[in-house]
Amino acid sequence: VWRQGGMRKQLKDDKSRTLYERLGGDLNLETAVEMLYNNTLQDSRVRSFFEKNQRKMQAIRKRMYQFMSGLFGGPILYDMANLKPSHYHMNVTDYHFDTMMENFWYACDLMEVDAETISDASDVLGKVRADVTAGCTVRLEVARKKSESAGTDGLFEALGGAQGISAFINKHFENIQADPRIMHFFTGAKLEGMKAPVETFMAALFGGPVQYSGRPLARIHTTMAMSDYEFDSFLDSVKMALRAVGGDSQTVDECVVLLETVRQEVLVNRKRHDVRKAMEAASTKTVFERVGGESGITTFVEAMYSKAMEDVRVKSFFEKN
Repeated sequence: VWRQGGMRKQLKDDKSRTLYERLGGDLNLETAVEMLYNNTLQDSRVRSFFEKNQRKMQAIRKRMYQFMSGLFGGPILYDMANLKPSHYHMNVTDYHFDTMMENFWYACDLMEVDAETISDASDVLGKVRADVTAGCTVRLEVARKKSESAGTDGLFEALGGAQGISAFINKHFENIQADPRIMHFFTGAKLEGMKAPVETFMAALFGGPVQYSGRPLARIHTTMAMSDYEFDSFLDSVKMALRAVGGDSQTVDECVVLLETVRQEVLVNRKRHDVRKAMEAASTKTVFERVGGESGITTFVEAMYSKAMEDVRVKSFFEKN
């Protein structure tokens, strides 16, 4: 639609208009958000933040649109005071924020928005970086400083020593075997054999009186080709397992900080995500596919019907047994 309508010509730079208008207004912004969100579900660098059930994903899409509408000078539909607290516990780093900026740029570029408008919009989005990443930055810095000043001995004890680590690993492996995102890395006859070296590695990393003498992480993971998404899923399991065995939020943060130090070794064969290629491929999908297929349609119809039952103008048409 935007190509056939000559949207590129319409959106030529005009500084007298708001960014909301220069981007094409309501319809174009909604389309950009849809393209952006759909690609995050394919981009392993941020996929773990956006892969939710259909109802939750629809709610996130709506908030993203409302946020950008007000930020770019359109209707104010989102309270910016909520931005920082809503992201505080999400562990969003600069790496993740930059990934989203890259996806936003390509979404607008594919819609043939002119480069100067995209650049201006990106500059405005960049101003909220501190609010979006603040929680992760603050909490991880506190955990990092504590580890540097007091060492990790206290962390090992806070986890319950050797017995606590063992209980954590057992719970962690239970989580993994029930998680379709990463269970395929931990299946087969060697599953039980993995536990002991993983437990030793974790104990050593978290300050225990043991030394890991197994193969280097990079060598172990060379043929596995894990992605950021899978590493983040592994961390999700770690955090759930730590909380299940009584770890408080500060202890969990300290463990995550230490595990983040080995991300690059684990992802030694990480594949680069081609944002433009992924978006171009997504644009060839049918509307049915883009809205999430049968489950997406079902969620939409249920939400629409619920709204209709609350609307006195049309309620009589739908109020049946």
